Amino acid sequence: MSFYVGVSVEPSREAVAAAFAQHAPDARLRWCDIDEDCESAIFIELCVNKSEFPFVLGTINLTAYDCYRLGMGIARELSIALRCRTVCDGTWHGSFSSPFWCLVWDQGQAYLGVDAGTVFGDDAPELTAQERAQLGPIKLLHPLTPEQLAQPEREPAP
Repeated sequence: MSFYVGVSVEPSREAVAAAFAQHAPDARLRWCDIDEDCESAIFIELCVNKSEFPFVLGTINLTAYDCYRLGMGIARELSIALRCRTVCDGTWHGSFSSPFWCLVWDQGQAYLGVDAGTVFGDDAPELTAQERAQLGPIKLLHPLTPEQLAQPEREPAP
């Protein structure tokens, strides 16, 4: 299982560890490749993205924590701690099933967004310059209330 969190500013390892401590206190964070010592670990890689979220935490979650909810929690925490915007999967908060839903957090406030046709979601080395020029930023649809965040449209798969 895996999840991602895009961040508009470069997060320090300390900020990332503090966010994980709030939502997965007994998980071991590993900033490296998977090896033989991976029980109850979350492996983290910081990647670069050419979008409005230039830093992306990619994870492999080998714990019992739910990836969807953990991604939401980490994205929210980092947006507050770093006073920035973050993005995470929002698949279960859209009105219909689509992999293009995302949640954009702005200092703790969540917005439902769409990352289809965006630099964040669709940029790839095989795109032509013309195709790349047609990509834009994530489209924000509306803010989400705490009640909407607690009760997504559908329940995430286990």
